[in-house]
Amino acid sequence: MKNPPTRSSPTPAKRRSRFALAVDDEGIQLLANVSAQLGLPGFYPAVVSFLRALIDAEVGIALQYSMDQRPQYLSVQADAARRRGAREAVYIDGPYVLDPVYQMFHAGRPDGAYAMAEYVPDDFYDSEFYRCFFRNTRLVDTIDVLWRIDARSSIALCLGREMGTPPFGDAELALIRHVLPLAFAAMQRHHQIALPLVRDEDDRLVHRKVETTMAHFGSSVLTRREREVVFYMLSGYSSEQTALRLHTAEGTIRNQRKSIHRKLETGSQAELFSLFIRCIPFAEPDSNADPLVRYQGPARGAAR
Repeated sequence: MKNPPTRSSPTPAKRRSRFALAVDDEGIQLLANVSAQLGLPGFYPAVVSFLRALIDAEVGIALQYSMDQRPQYLSVQADAARRRGAREAVYIDGPYVLDPVYQMFHAGRPDGAYAMAEYVPDDFYDSEFYRCFFRNTRLVDTIDVLWRIDARSSIALCLGREMGTPPFGDAELALIRHVLPLAFAAMQRHHQIALPLVRDEDDRLVHRKVETTMAHFGSSVLTRREREVVFYMLSGYSSEQTALRLHTAEGTIRNQRKSIHRKLETGSQAELFSLFIRCIPFAEPDSNADPLVRYQGPARGAAR
């Protein structure tokens, strides 16, 4: 009987490493610190430090957004901006409502990492929000991460590069997105074991005043459509993009902008922005009253 033919063993396929992310000793230490800080106040500073190092970002900021109170800073790593006079209070005293990242949170944008070019309005760099808030930060590009804690609150991580450095490329954005499952899992565990942030009544009151101002600013003199246009003006949308969003003609928006300036006695975007901010302390939460009326006072109101 002939022996059965022998079958040659197949050549073992070369196994590909399952880990594509290369992290040096510094990165391992930063990552270890994230783990060590779970449930502790140093957690978000550790997360921001790791993500900054990953993509070589000069600035890193962590904020907690809420539908019920103004934003709370969890970490600010922006030493150069602070030396130039940037102050966190400038943002949380009201302008945050015009921040495109806050607006993404408020609109329920999905968790993820977003390049600045993906979400800012077309005239954002000419807006008063940009001039007033970004002037001292000197940020020229950001990658922003949103992660929802629950139905009414989210974490926002801002990773930024300053003037004089190149903007982020596709590789940096891809790298941040690559590590998001790791970051989100750590953030979820952190919020399961950490003590919740104390809800400050002053923060809640400021937020309610900001929301009331946003809803009723100029209602005593402006039409409903003009108030919609004001929101887009303050947020940095051009007449063209505003027209697209409101499904009307660009010429109509230009005429409404002129009418807004005439009725509010403002001569520029800067004056309109300043008037909006000054009205916030005069807003009456749970009221439909126009904060502009209280800001102007009875004497000026009589003069008009």
